[in-house]
Amino acid sequence: MLPRTVRLHGADESLRSLLSDVLGDMGIPLEEDGGGARADVVLALVEREDSMRGVLREVSGAAPVIVLLPFEDERLRCLAMRLGARSCYALGTPLEALKRLLREVGLSNAPGGWGGEAR
Repeated sequence: MLPRTVRLHGADESLRSLLSDVLGDMGIPLEEDGGGARADVVLALVEREDSMRGVLREVSGAAPVIVLLPFEDERLRCLAMRLGARSCYALGTPLEALKRLLREVGLSNAPGGWGGEAR
């Protein structure tokens, strides 16, 4: 099960365009940041350690957050997870990893799934 909508936070137009194409291929619309609709997943770009807490505070809510890191950094990944991110994806790594994360988040939030409520 895939998320129905994804919101992107803190990205420039080139990253937004790339992710819009990737998500579009999966059939998932990319919502505008700050839009009124509640997204199923938030992708939040965090470029520096000192901004991690503020970014996660800005995007926290009912939707799971996948932090987009500028490069693979175990210290940043651990910090993001400790501060409440559901997962992390390092830019520049294969996009299949991001697609897998989105599928996993979608499954975990499905009714009866790992993070969802059974009905």
